[in-house]
Amino acid sequence: MLEVPGNGSATADFQVHYFSGDLQVSLVDIPLKVEPTTIHINQSDEPTDIQLTFYGNETLGSQVYDGYVRFLGMSGGNIGVAVKVKAKINHLVAGQLLPPQTGGGESFTMPLWGWIVIGIAVLAVVVFAVSRRFHIEIRKK
Repeated sequence: MLEVPGNGSATADFQVHYFSGDLQVSLVDIPLKVEPTTIHINQSDEPTDIQLTFYGNETLGSQVYDGYVRFLGMSGGNIGVAVKVKAKINHLVAGQLLPPQTGGGESFTMPLWGWIVIGIAVLAVVVFAVSRRFHIEIRKK
């Protein structure tokens, strides 16, 4: 959970694995501003660390937002991969309490094997997209 002051900002760190190209960042169901909106990722065998800054907006009041950070991997002007990361943000405005939470339950934490499966799926999509872009046809003479 990230706490963002209504008159300020907060940062969150992410890692990008197995991708090179432009990464477009946006928020889904979270009416705040995030920067940067485009990040260039160079090819590397190691994960790339990125930091996003979320900006508060006092006119929205104190709220809890359950939404997503959406990452669109662009290559050659085409979307090669799309990933949504669940995000819960407490947007805090001075002098206002957060509204009471309804529902609830345990927060979800994905086990390591889940992240491995997602990583393999993302890698498969990227390989498929690249192979489609650079398709080479071999014909017998």
